[in-house]
Amino acid sequence: MQNRAFKFLHLIFIGIIFISQTAVSQSVTNEIKEADSLFSARRYTQSLRIYEKIYTESQEATPAMLLKMAYSNEAMGNLGKTFLYLNDYYRLTADEDVLKKMEQLATVNGLEGYNMSQFEQAKKIVEDYKLQILGVLFALCILILGMMFRKIRKHNIKSPSLAISLVIVLALVFYVTNLNANKTRALVMQSNAYLMTGPSAAAELIEVVGQGHKVEVIGKKDIWYEIKWRGQRAYIRENNLRELL
Repeated sequence: MQNRAFKFLHLIFIGIIFISQTAVSQSVTNEIKEADSLFSARRYTQSLRIYEKIYTESQEATPAMLLKMAYSNEAMGNLGKTFLYLNDYYRLTADEDVLKKMEQLATVNGLEGYNMSQFEQAKKIVEDYKLQILGVLFALCILILGMMFRKIRKHNIKSPSLAISLVIVLALVFYVTNLNANKTRALVMQSNAYLMTGPSAAAELIEVVGQGHKVEVIGKKDIWYEIKWRGQRAYIRENNLRELL
């Protein structure tokens, strides 16, 4: 009897969760429709307020939402949020056109961190196709191991060239797996952000920068991020920076 009662309560609990989730989903859908309608009417400030509420509360956004939020923020001169949403859009879609858009915006506004060298472009290609490249490398490892065992079993001969090839392929696997693993990028989100020589307001001022710059984060100390800035190290308060995923 108690077991039946427990099952009944369990079903009620699951039903309540399902109904609440459905209600929340429907509410978000209605909010998106309202924001889309406002955006179509060129009421960008009002639509952006709703989009960003959904983005903040649910931590989710559709590609179309992200583009609209980026467009609205660009129109209002909020470059930090513009690049934040474009970056999120690229993570979802891998659309190369958005990278060109970001580079153009950065060039027009004199922003750091968007011009990639040929080596960095090559690393980005490897990062974009990491799973496929790792699949090919693992297949090569299996092939080389099969050839080595075959030589040993049939001819009792060890092959130094195959062993070297295996080491090279394993080294490539390690490199691709750990590519950019420890690198954290971040956006300057505030205007008039102070870059200092040390993690202190009393340190020497390096430069006052605007929002939209993309920097590499080296570390953190208290409320200060240590970053790379134009070939040197600098410190910036954490409230001026937003780490990218």
